Amino acid sequence: MKRIHWSEMFKQMEAHGENGSAGRHQLRYVKKGTGEIVDVPGCTITSIHAKGSTVNILVDGDTHPKTIRKCLVIEFNGMQVYI
Repeated sequence: MKRIHWSEMFKQMEAHGENGSAGRHQLRYVKKGTGEIVDVPGCTITSIHAKGSTVNILVDGDTHPKTIRKCLVIEFNGMQVYI
């Protein structure tokens, strides 16, 4: 599996398509409370808190964004995330 550095992942999250629309991404993260690994096959990044510790994602089919901690993302677009 390919790997991606944490900082490069955020650059890609912030990038927009040619028409200005937010890109779709695949990711996996670990739930803070339970340690459960959550697979998100399709989502859009709605906001990134640069100085904070969270990212808001809108999962395909949902109407409300979810907040996840940046450090708990373990896979992004099929690449393993490392710090």
